[in-house]
Amino acid sequence: MKKLYIPILALILSGCVKRSSVEFEGNTPGIKDGVFIIKTTGDSSVYGENIKDGHFSIPKKQLKYPDYYLMNITDGDTTDKHEPFEVYLEDGKYTIETEAGHLYKYPRIISSSKIQQQLSAFYTMVDQLSAESNRKIDSLNAVLKVKGNGLQQQELFKLLNKLSKTKNGMINNNVVAFRKFVQQFPNSGISAHLMTKINYDDDPVSFYAIYKTLSPEARNSEDGKEIGEKLSHLVKLIPGSTAPAIVGKTPDGKAFDPKSINKKYILVEFWRVGNDFSRSNHQELLDMLQDKDLKNKLGIVSVSLDTRQDWWTAAIGEDHLTWPQVCDLKGDDSPNTTNWSISTIPTYYLLDGNWKIVIANIPINRLNFEVTDYIDAHH
Repeated sequence: MKKLYIPILALILSGCVKRSSVEFEGNTPGIKDGVFIIKTTGDSSVYGENIKDGHFSIPKKQLKYPDYYLMNITDGDTTDKHEPFEVYLEDGKYTIETEAGHLYKYPRIISSSKIQQQLSAFYTMVDQLSAESNRKIDSLNAVLKVKGNGLQQQELFKLLNKLSKTKNGMINNNVVAFRKFVQQFPNSGISAHLMTKINYDDDPVSFYAIYKTLSPEARNSEDGKEIGEKLSHLVKLIPGSTAPAIVGKTPDGKAFDPKSINKKYILVEFWRVGNDFSRSNHQELLDMLQDKDLKNKLGIVSVSLDTRQDWWTAAIGEDHLTWPQVCDLKGDDSPNTTNWSISTIPTYYLLDGNWKIVIANIPINRLNFEVTDYIDAHH
């Protein structure tokens, strides 16, 4: 008889489990006819409601699971095309308030969710920095319009450089906001998630130092573990560092020997047979070696991220590649991908004769210039 109580107890307990729900109340001044919508990060619609006379409301709806979502608020009477806003939804009510005429700004969101409160703080910082940058740009443009024709060349160039610098600075607003966020919320559990919004590749040493100060919760999150692993490799790839070993064998089955390239500089190429940019750029590498002076100083090694031996060796012949070729036939699972932090194909590194990195991640459209310019400048 005791066994009969087990399923009954399970049913009682399951009935006591509280289901998460979410509701929305919105104030959107100036919007007479618009739309409020929530989507998953995979672009599937979850909740939505029409906005009428600056207001919308969605009563309690079941929330399948707490997570990051994308929220958009549109005005049918304008052509505003701002990007959707990131929000974090969990059990509770969300009151959303937009600023009239400024739908591109992150809305004021009132919620009991601590994660959402921190998200709001970060994106509000980004908006504030962008507003400051835009004010400077408007001011400089106004000066150029009024005084531009009357300025001396040196003064004009100085003003134009200041304008260009201010515009470029806008790209770093997320970075500045992130640094401020970490100072304001040192124990935040979402700081690693926010770190995915910035380009930490440009300064891995500084950002690895910041990463190490993040809370254990942030570092142990899925985003945190991925960023930590990536940064741990990136800090080893800065100029002056010893280049990672290249894993794999040559087409004849022999292990690659770095000493086989006896040049002052070595260009390391990561490529794939099916990548059109890789294949077309092989001609540029061949052209570079036609320069007698460059050929005497520069060696090349190509590291394939393919999985088919026959495809790889056939492409070597088709592209007339005459320099050392290496592949471990593991594709994206190759240690070379991780150790060299390869995220795009092709990727190029310039090393010196001691296998020290001198230029990392050379842009494909500047390959010849970057390599030639560096070698010329150092001889």
